[in-house]
Amino acid sequence: MPASYAQPAAPAPYHHGDLRMELLRVCREQLRSGGLNAISLRKAAQVIGVSHASPARHFADKRALLTALAAQGFAEAAEALHNMRPVCRDDLQATCERYVAFGLREPDLYALMAQPKLIDLSDPALAEPRNACFLALMAAVAGSADGAVDDLGGRTVALWSFLHGFVMLTESGVFGHDHAGADASPGLAALLPHVRSGICRTRSP
Repeated sequence: MPASYAQPAAPAPYHHGDLRMELLRVCREQLRSGGLNAISLRKAAQVIGVSHASPARHFADKRALLTALAAQGFAEAAEALHNMRPVCRDDLQATCERYVAFGLREPDLYALMAQPKLIDLSDPALAEPRNACFLALMAAVAGSADGAVDDLGGRTVALWSFLHGFVMLTESGVFGHDHAGADASPGLAALLPHVRSGICRTRSP
C-alpha cells in the first residue's frame, strides 16, 4: 500500500494517574476564580485533556463533586487545628485564629462546607474530617477551662457558631460599618475574652 494511503495509527488511550484528584484540583481553581457557578466538570475534563464522560467514573453528579470539595475543606481545616503544637499562646486562641484564618483564606470553599442543599452531609468521607474539626474545637474548650465543664458538646457548638458567624460577617464586610455607634470592626482577639468568659466558664461547685 502506498505510504500516502496508509491508515493512521490509532491514538493511544489517555491514561491519567489520578483523574479524581486532578478533577478536584481544577474544580477548586474554578471555585477560587469564579465561585460556585464557575464549577464545571465538563470544562475541567477539557482542561485536563480527557473526554467529557470521564469524570462520571469518579463523580456521579455535581453534588458528589461538591461534597468531595467540601470534604477537602474540612480535612484541611482539621489538619490546621490538630497541628498547632508547639504554640506560644493558649489553645483556645490558637484554635480560633487558625479556624478563622482558614475560613478567610478559602471563602468560597468555606461557604460551600456549610451548604446542606448542595452537599451530602451524610457522606462518610465528609463526616470524618468534619467530626475531626469539631473534636479539635471541643478540646480547645475543655483545655481552656480551669475545672470541669458541663455540656461540653453544647459549649463547643456555641464556639463553632461564634467562629462561623465571625468568618461570614468578616468576609461579607458587615463589620466595616457602624452599628448603633458600637465598634463594628472588632478583631478576633478583642472578642475572645467574651467567648472565654461565657463558653469556657466552669460550672459552680
